[in-house]
Amino acid sequence: MSGIVFVRLLGQVTALRKSAAVALGSPRQRAVLAILATNAGQVVPTDRLIDDLWGERVPRSALQNLHTYVAGLRRALEPDRGPRAPAALLVAAPQGYRLDLDPRDVDSLLYDAYLHEARQLPAEAALALVERAGRLWRGTPLCGLPGPFAEAERTRLEELHLRVAETRGQLLLDLQRPDDAIDDLSGRIRLHPLRERLRELLMVALHQAGRTADALRVYEDGRRILADELGVAPGERLVRCHDIIRRAAPPAVLREHRAAPNQLPRDLQSFVGRHAETIRLRSVLAPWDGSPPPAVVAISGPPGAGKSALAVHAAHLAGDGFPDGRLFVSLQGATPGVEPLRPLDVIGRLLRALGEDREEIPREPGEAVQRLREVMAGQRILVVLDGAAGPAQIRPLLPLPAGCSVLVTSRESLSHIDDCVQVRLGRMPETEAFTLLAKLVGAERCAADPEHAERIVRLCGGLPLALRIAGARLADQPGWHMSVLADRLADERRRLQELQAGDLAVRTSFATSWSALASSDEALDRSAARALSLLGQLQVPDVTTDTAAAMLGGTWAEADLALERLASAHLLERGSSGRYHMHDLIRLFAAELAPAKRRSVLLRALGHFAATVRSAAVLADPHRVQAVAPEVRSAPLPLADATSAHEWLSREDTNLVAAASQALAEPDDEIARLGVAVVFGLHWHLHISSQAWDMLRLNERVLDFSRRLEDVRMALEAHNHVASALNALDRTDESLVHHRHQLELARLLGDRFCEQRAHANMAATLDTAQRYSEALEHSTEQLRIATEIGSEVGRRYALLSVGLAHLGLGRPEQARTSMERALESAHQAGDRWHVSIMTAKLGRIHLGLGNYDVALRLLKEGQELAQVTQSKITSFECALGLAQTHRLAGDLPAARRHLNEAAAILGRRSRRGVWEKEFHEEETLLTQAEGPDGGPRLAKII
Repeated sequence: MSGIVFVRLLGQVTALRKSAAVALGSPRQRAVLAILATNAGQVVPTDRLIDDLWGERVPRSALQNLHTYVAGLRRALEPDRGPRAPAALLVAAPQGYRLDLDPRDVDSLLYDAYLHEARQLPAEAALALVERAGRLWRGTPLCGLPGPFAEAERTRLEELHLRVAETRGQLLLDLQRPDDAIDDLSGRIRLHPLRERLRELLMVALHQAGRTADALRVYEDGRRILADELGVAPGERLVRCHDIIRRAAPPAVLREHRAAPNQLPRDLQSFVGRHAETIRLRSVLAPWDGSPPPAVVAISGPPGAGKSALAVHAAHLAGDGFPDGRLFVSLQGATPGVEPLRPLDVIGRLLRALGEDREEIPREPGEAVQRLREVMAGQRILVVLDGAAGPAQIRPLLPLPAGCSVLVTSRESLSHIDDCVQVRLGRMPETEAFTLLAKLVGAERCAADPEHAERIVRLCGGLPLALRIAGARLADQPGWHMSVLADRLADERRRLQELQAGDLAVRTSFATSWSALASSDEALDRSAARALSLLGQLQVPDVTTDTAAAMLGGTWAEADLALERLASAHLLERGSSGRYHMHDLIRLFAAELAPAKRRSVLLRALGHFAATVRSAAVLADPHRVQAVAPEVRSAPLPLADATSAHEWLSREDTNLVAAASQALAEPDDEIARLGVAVVFGLHWHLHISSQAWDMLRLNERVLDFSRRLEDVRMALEAHNHVASALNALDRTDESLVHHRHQLELARLLGDRFCEQRAHANMAATLDTAQRYSEALEHSTEQLRIATEIGSEVGRRYALLSVGLAHLGLGRPEQARTSMERALESAHQAGDRWHVSIMTAKLGRIHLGLGNYDVALRLLKEGQELAQVTQSKITSFECALGLAQTHRLAGDLPAARRHLNEAAAILGRRSRRGVWEKEFHEEETLLTQAEGPDGGPRLAKII
């Protein structure tokens, strides 16, 4: 052991601290240790820990249980730590935990390391190391531990144990010690009769020991067992071994047969992360049951995703599964300025690596590939092809004989190749990206300034190439504070320029992929290249085909084909429901491609958004009053009904907010006006879904723009929306200032409808501020004006406001009368949103009157309607009201259940304002009513 603590997973899970056994607690707690120890020195995210412990059956208390297990492990592993001292071994990290152990202080990782080191040593030294690894094995790994991780890791380690046995047997044969190999191999064959590699080694050992008849008998036994158990014949390799022995070839022939070329580049010492993909590749390339790997395993992904590094890493890990050789060819499909290798050149390189003379290699592609298959027949060889330009470059080589596999990397999707398993690389998880940066620049340097280190990681967007360049730049500038590079990368105008070090450049990597499309003979490729240059002008999280068609100025079908082509080239990422995402760094590159067309693209995109959001808002709820917005000439996307309008708004709101923000930052008035149209069309959706901060931020920009234009109508609407957002955030004094401006501008314009609406909004804000007398004055004035101008929607909202003011003033009967009149009007108009609000408010009024049965009925009705209208505010109010009613009626379990519902809604709101205060007041009252033995408590809302 090199440290204080040594963790043992190869058997019962135990730990030694200063050579003394540690009490590790329950099986689930030991499972936490096993997960962290297997990832020693690396952060394991909390979500992953929970998934690894419980899989799909996660209990509600999972997070709390995990914290309990971590606390228990800390006490066990660091018994001398003071109550306030920070943990030094099992430490908390952003979004997870890390066990700060050297990997050699974990027996399973040490086992892996011994085997890896043995591959690099001469036979004698390798055998000593393999046998040293064998002494670490104490029985079934992770014995008795529950959970998906334990099950998967147990399977992996048992498979590795078999490979170690096979490696030991091979080494003994190489050292001419067949008698030492026979006993061990015979015992393992009895336990694993279907394992052909064990059977082959035993046959060779028996043959070397002069027991040819026994060797042939082992083959016959295997043939019979395979036929009886699986209904299959022995594999090509086992058959070939049998044929050689049957011909009584001398042992030297077998040793020559086993000589294996290894052309793999050295595995990167700085390789970290990609845990899920690595596990997937290992399981695919070296199946646990010894079955042949697939013909092709493809690693695809965007430029700079680390495909080559992962391929080499995976090939090294899978080496035991390919004892006859590991070959490597760079196909140059993504090398700037270099022609991709022709298939015939690739075949020639592979044949020469396998011992064929250059002069004997056929010059015709078909004959050459046939010769390659003959040479590789009956062997298990891994061919790594790095940087394929596309399927056409490698398809002529395929398929190779069974037992052999091609591991290929490409920026293009290769999923259409027969018998191909594709592993797609996306962004590196933030925790893995942080670990990579720390490994490149030094853990101490990152630990000294974690805030700016994490900022650099975020600005690199989880792209390994960008992280490596950032790491190289910091390494070249040891005097730089981390903030220097972070600030440089934060400037989008120069970020791509900053991500360049030596011959590595993110921009060059992207340009190679884009240029290949732009210069292609295929019309679709050129269309995709144009699409990328135009999509890069709009700064939104994702796009649909509808949006892309509007931006490109073409048909839906043309846009769909272009997006799919970009996705297959990994310049776009496919999302759910037909959406496409662009990596932030690719977006910056794409924005450079067509700046001259930027204005026309933005006008088309914003026109599409503005027209559709207005249409959707009206269709979703025709009763809501829409703000007077700038004119939009574009045609809206056709939406079938209110449900589809709601769904479109919910799917697109983040894009609409981003597009409007971009438009309002433009100096071009025409573009900015379309941004205003998007903001005004979004108003009711943002209000009902409780996105107050977005509403505030956007409308403050609209207000600034209205002043630039001296547009009074635009200013009036913006003041209204800003005030509404401030009220939702419980900033009532600021809200009232904007409502007064709204009222003044309405009177200036002589707009009586807007005047009564300003009174309504002031009454709502005064109600939030608990200034009920003033609220009653404004709601009464609104009622007077609305009645005078014949506005039914204004009249019923005024009755609602009057009722709330009376309720606040302690007049529940007057409140009930006014609210019932408002509710009747809403029912007559068919205004479901107003019906839900007024039903909920009436329920709260009956609660105050002590009419618990009526209150429960109304609050349940209001809750159902709020779910239909997707109003989070009313849903929360009803859940809280039901909790209060059940508490006052004495049904505390039901009260707690509804309070949990309210907490779930509150937790999803970006800003909670006054509702958080009401929630905590009710939480306190319910907790007091439950008493010390009242059952489960709700976690604190942060």
